[in-house]
Order: sequence, then C-alpha cells, then structure tokens
Amino acid sequence: MQGAGLGGVLGAPGSASRAWLPSRHLLALQRTAGNRAVTHAVRDIVQRVAVKEDKKTETLYNTTDSSGQATANKYTMNPKYDMSRNGDSGVTVTVKIKFLSQARNTVDPADPASPPGTPKLGTLLDKPTAIPAGDERLDWAKNLAAEGAKVWNGRLTLVGEEWNLMSAHNKKRLPVSFKSEAVYGVDDDADSTVIIHPATVVAGTPGQPIDAGNWYKNKGNYKADEKIIAAHEYGHLLGIPDEYSQSNEQLNALIHQAAPGSAPSVGAALDRTTVERMVLASLRQPLYLQLNAALPTVTDALRAKRPLVKKKMSAAAKSGVTSAEVRAELQSQLAAGSETTVGPSIPRVVAFQTTSNFSNVTQAGEGVEAGFSAGALGNRIKDTYAKALDAAGTSAVAVPGLGDVSINVKGAVATSGATGGAQAVPAAGVATSTVGPAAAAAPGLPAIAPSDSLVSQISALPTTWETAGSALETGVTPAIFAAKMVAALKSAAAPAPPAGAAPTPKIARQRELYVVALQMVTDAAREAARQTAAELVDKTINPTLSTSVSGLEAKITAEVTRVMGTPPSGVAALGAPDPNMTALVNAMKARVEADQAETKGTGRDPLGGGKAAPGQDVTYSYQGLMGSNKTTALRPDQFAPMVKQFNDKLKRTFEKPFTPETK
Repeated sequence: MQGAGLGGVLGAPGSASRAWLPSRHLLALQRTAGNRAVTHAVRDIVQRVAVKEDKKTETLYNTTDSSGQATANKYTMNPKYDMSRNGDSGVTVTVKIKFLSQARNTVDPADPASPPGTPKLGTLLDKPTAIPAGDERLDWAKNLAAEGAKVWNGRLTLVGEEWNLMSAHNKKRLPVSFKSEAVYGVDDDADSTVIIHPATVVAGTPGQPIDAGNWYKNKGNYKADEKIIAAHEYGHLLGIPDEYSQSNEQLNALIHQAAPGSAPSVGAALDRTTVERMVLASLRQPLYLQLNAALPTVTDALRAKRPLVKKKMSAAAKSGVTSAEVRAELQSQLAAGSETTVGPSIPRVVAFQTTSNFSNVTQAGEGVEAGFSAGALGNRIKDTYAKALDAAGTSAVAVPGLGDVSINVKGAVATSGATGGAQAVPAAGVATSTVGPAAAAAPGLPAIAPSDSLVSQISALPTTWETAGSALETGVTPAIFAAKMVAALKSAAAPAPPAGAAPTPKIARQRELYVVALQMVTDAAREAARQTAAELVDKTINPTLSTSVSGLEAKITAEVTRVMGTPPSGVAALGAPDPNMTALVNAMKARVEADQAETKGTGRDPLGGGKAAPGQDVTYSYQGLMGSNKTTALRPDQFAPMVKQFNDKLKRTFEKPFTPETK
C-alpha cells in the first residue's frame, strides 16, 4: 500500500482519537503490510481530543486562627484542555482561557459592621463582563498566559515503545509542548475562565488572593516573578493541585505519591526534623531576650578595646586619606562644584586638607566612638543573632524522592516557649545556659557566665585583636579606609537639581574652596572610620554568633535523636541529658503526634472527603513550581492524570502505556 491509498483508509489528520481506524482494520493491515510499514504510515497523523477531568478539590492550611495554629480552606479545580498528538514527533496541550472582568467581595462578613448577607471574602460579585476594547489588561493577560505556559515547555516527555511482530520494539519519546489560547467574549467557548483585575486592585489585600481564576496586574506583595505565578496557576488549569500549606498527613501522602518505594523510611526522619524546628522556634524569643539582657557584658568587653582600635584606625586614616583614589574623588567633586577661576587651586587645596590640615587622630577617634557606641554594638549583635536563628529555622529540608521542602512552624509553637507560655520555664533554662546570664545590676560585680556560653565567647574575642594576623590587623588597613572614604564621598555628593530648579551656586573664592574641602574630608573620614570599625566588630563576632546557633541546633538534634530515634541500648552512650531540653523535645513530639492523630486517614484532601480538618502546629511546602515557587521543579508523578488521559485516548493499539519523564 502506498501513501494515498493508505491515507484514505486511515482518515484525515485532525480526526478524533481512535476514530481514524478501527482496531480490527489496523490488525489486518499489520498482518498484510507489517508493523513497520503501518508505523511509518500513521506517524505523521495529528490526533486531537478534548480532555475534561472530574472536578477536583484540594485542602490548604493557608490561614491562621487566634491561637496561632494553621487552619484549612477548600479549593476546587475544573481541569479542561485540548491534547493533540502529532504522530511520533510530539504532543501539544492547549488551554483555551477566557479573560473577563469581575469584582470580588472585600468586606469580611465576620466584621460586626458588615451588612447582613455579606458573602465570603473573595467571592466574585454580580456577573462577569468583557474587558473593554483598548484596556491594557487584554494584551497583558494574553502575553502573561503565553509566558506562563512557556515555563512548562521542555519539561515533560512521554516515554514508551511500540510492539513489533517482525523486528525490535520501537522506542518512542514524545516531547510535550504547552500552550494557552486567549478569548475575550462572555459567551466564547473556553476551557477555563480567568478574571483579570486592573492595576488599581492590589493582590493580597483582603478578598484579593491570586489564584487560578483571578489574576492581578498589580501583584502587591507577592514576591515571585509574575511569569512564575502565571505558570503556577496554569498548572491548576491542567488539574495539578497545590503543594504548599500541607499538613503532616498531607505531606506523607504526597511523599507516597512521588516516591512509594522510599516513603515509609522518610516519614520518621521528617518527623524528627519537624520536632527539631519546633524546639528551635519555641526558643527564639527566650534566646533573644536573654541576649538582650546580657548585652552590657558583651558591649563592655568590646568597648574596652577602643584605644587599640583607635590607634590602628588613626594609622590607617593617615595613610588612606592621601591615596590617589581619595584625592581624585575630592578633586572631581570640587571641580564640578567650582567656577573655572578657582580650578587651578583645587589640587593644592586637596593636598593641604588631606595632609597638613588633616587630624587623623581626631577623625579616627570620633569614627571609632560612633562605631563602638553601646547602642550600635547591641543592635548589630541582636540583629545578626536573630537572622542566624531565622536562617536555621527556615532552611529547606531535602526529602528523598520528593525534593526540597520547607517546614513552617506556626505561631502557636513559638508562643509556647515565650514568657507565660506552656514551655516558658524549660525554654528560659535552655536560653540561659546557651547565651549566658544577664549582666549584673550592681557595678563591679559582673555575672559569671559558663565558658561555653555565647556571652563568654563574644566577650573573649576582643583580646584576639592584640595578636598578629588578627581581625584588627587585616580589617583596618589604609586600603580599606581609602575605599570606605571614596564610597562615603560619592554617597554624600550633591544630586543634580531637578529640571527647572535653580542650580546650586558654584564655589568662586579660594577661601570657600578650603572650607568646603575641609568639610568633605572630615565627614568622609569619620564615616569611613565608623564603617571600618563596625565591619571589624562584625568580622570578629559574626562567626561566633553563627557557630552558637549551629551548636544549639546540634544539641537539639542530639536530644531529638535520643527521644525519638535511639534504641534503649544506645541511650547510655549519649550521656546525661539537659532536663530542660528533654522537656522541650517531649512537648513538641507530643504536639506533632496529636496533630497526626487528628488528621489520620484524611489524605491529601481532608475537606474534600467531608472529614474534619483541625488546626495544625506545622505546615509543609514543596519548593517547586506547584509549591512555594522557590524553584520551578516538576516531578513525573504530578503528570499522572494527564498521562492517563493520553494513554486512554491517544495511545495506539500496539503501543505500551507511556510514562512521564521530567527535567
């Protein structure tokens, strides 16, 4: 059989799936012509089907109640799209999206001032209308949908093979392309409808969350790129649910979906990490308050070394201020602000103000005093410590078979360790032993802190500045001072006046030139000394602050391992536990177990199954595209429903079921 005759038997491109040739005819044709000939004949035929899956629901723990626990909401999806197969060259998935305009309710019905019958926040009001011609939303929506679909392209391949009677099986790889098609009429046929809100409406404000059915020109405080947001919502139009704000039960169900083989061993490890993060969250406020109370001891130790720092800073300033870079910047700025008549005097004035008339001792001293003020030191130490604690509590966890997941500990856990909380006593005990005691109120009677406490470690650091190769020696140099001074000069340079404004009068007399140059040198030198001193402190203490947090994490992990993962025979080898840490670990372990018991058997969508969805102390977010958008990662299991549709409607008789492969 040749092309024309065979084409007439098979049917025209574009015909519906499985309608182009009955299976009994295909079998007869294969017996007559052979599998390979039939494969070549049908490979370029386009098959197209409309896909409409059953309505899906999902549960997200994305709200918080008054107790600080995460609470659940129910969401729906109506996946509908067009899937076409172009022989063996690939598959295209197209979603036809109808873009319309409609307002949402922004009045909380729980507000006593709200009118009777006020609908739920975010409810769409009245009927949708067409976006007016010429409205900027039309092209914006079309382009954004197209860009969102592009994020999916090149990520999915259907892998399969065709059985051949007379030769080796034919391996097949069908790349999947994703598209969106925009329509704008109220009565236009479409797979999904999306309301496009104008720039005057801010996403994230009450009643205005971004979701699959509502897109916003003004994305407000949503941090993700709008193309990634659109790509995430495009995934919902394909029927792929969210993977953020999941309970422990939901995450374990997701792990089973993604990696059935490894899931049983992953759950216990994930629970231990969850308890570790909960203990750390309960300690955050007690640790911060304890450090604040102990700060006088730390700042006094740092400030005691000011004479040593001033001496080094003075030497650095004397040499640094005469550097070619500093003088060039001074000359450039003075020339820009001076009349040409005084221009020839500028190099001489700069040389004088950076040598004979420059008081390096005074400027260095004042700069060091500013950088070493008790308030400035205390704030930098507290801020750095808080950031280290936050980083430890929010870093992603690698879950085998699934990918990176964030563990989001809720406020109810944090407040349990705060003053007046259920775990305040053991939390305060751990904080005191970790940070050290508060500074003594009576002068001359310093509190005695354990040598391994944070207070003792930081207080001992300034003594290292007297040794060769110390942070003082490497951190306060003429080159560093000069670079800081140039940056300070540039930062202080007068901006160009706005259009139409009168220009700033230029320097016309040498006396004024000397005055201005002196002020520029003085201000820049003091700021350079202040910044250099502050960076010296940071360079000295920041590693110790980070190490302290890492050490605390290790202690928490050790106790969690003792309580949750150590067999009885190995407990003795771990040594005597800290009773306060043990109490915290046991309390958080009990909370996790209670949350698990309350949601047991509810699976991925507890509200969809009509079951209760009690508050949770912890939620989990997958870091990929359908999770928190921290990455655009996708997994094969997410495409299982789509691949089933392909196998049911577009797979040929002698092909084995295709499987998804992602990258």
